[in-house]
Amino acid sequence: MYLVLVFVGLTLLEISLSEDDGRQPKEATYKKFVGERHYMIPFKTRISQPFQEGQTIHGVGMIKSDAKRIDINFHKGAGANVDLPLHLSIRFDEGKMVYNSYMNNVWGSKEQRLKNLFKPNTEMDIRIRIINNKYQIFANRMDAGTFEQRAPLDGVDHVSISGDLINLSLFHYGGRIFPIPYMAIAEVVPGKRLDISLLPTGKRFNINLYNSNRQHALQISVRFNEGTVVRNAMQNNDWGREEREGVIPIVKDEIADITIVNERYSFQIFFNGIRFTTFAHRGSPDDIRTLEIDGECEIFSATVNDAISI
Repeated sequence: MYLVLVFVGLTLLEISLSEDDGRQPKEATYKKFVGERHYMIPFKTRISQPFQEGQTIHGVGMIKSDAKRIDINFHKGAGANVDLPLHLSIRFDEGKMVYNSYMNNVWGSKEQRLKNLFKPNTEMDIRIRIINNKYQIFANRMDAGTFEQRAPLDGVDHVSISGDLINLSLFHYGGRIFPIPYMAIAEVVPGKRLDISLLPTGKRFNINLYNSNRQHALQISVRFNEGTVVRNAMQNNDWGREEREGVIPIVKDEIADITIVNERYSFQIFFNGIRFTTFAHRGSPDDIRTLEIDGECEIFSATVNDAISI
């Protein structure tokens, strides 16, 4: 059974078509993130659906040069003294990320602390993953550690971010627990983009896009054991020539955001928001039907979105 990908996805895109085919190159710029905008600080929003196991809360912003603290809270209600199942305080003056909870008008008796991996005057990319009754914290894609989940998330209906940020450009949550291998309907036709967020954990993983004949329209094979990203496709049930140019652009055990944009003459491939390569279509660009992800990785999200230039 296939699952339809319908969530909102994220990714940085500034792309240009290869000139190898002799056509006039088409330059297009896409939003860095689907849903990107300028949020005011302090920021507070109502969440439309309750948080679920496997979801990731993702925020991106620019840290002030003289930053002291940034606070992230999960609220049960919109008032001033409501329960906070999660209070995460990023403390530059102490060099720590501090977790606590505020329940029934009382702060938890013991704070949990992790090293603060963020630096003033740099971008903050923070992700909080809800997994196994814990909060798994990723700081600029790196696993910073986990906090025990002290209180149920039932009733959490607001999230706030405040403190020493110049701006907040992204707030997003989504994802779930994905099986490996994972397969879903993913009609990534021209004008669409596939956004995948995952954590590589071993020697290799593969992203496969199949056509209606169950042949590979594109395979991206990330091989840490070989230090390369192999791209290939099939024609008439035979594999074509492998493309191996380029240095592997991601790191094992750090979150990787992978974007594939289907343009009329080629796929544009991005890792962590940076264009990696162009892969010329070897079949019909309109015949992309299913996605499969296999190998040694944990999938955080996989979404199909409009690739609208700005």
